[in-house]
Amino acid sequence: MAQDTQKVILDDLKEKYKKQALTVNEVAEELGVSHATIHHGVKNGTGVPAFKQVGIGLRRKKYVFPLNEVARFLSNTQTMY
Repeated sequence: MAQDTQKVILDDLKEKYKKQALTVNEVAEELGVSHATIHHGVKNGTGVPAFKQVGIGLRRKKYVFPLNEVARFLSNTQTMY
């Protein structure tokens, strides 16, 4: 069941973004949180999809989130109201 959900989410993300990885701001939008929350999660290693660091140094360092990892994270995350 989770695999089916993950595939649907992955297909939706591929259609929407037409690329293989998302930026911090795009992940924040998909998760419904601020980019600061994503940066905090990256720093602490919790509460964010698996990511890759691209670039070196303070100004050139960026994080990208592969679509399949974002889909996996979203399919395993429960919405709370």
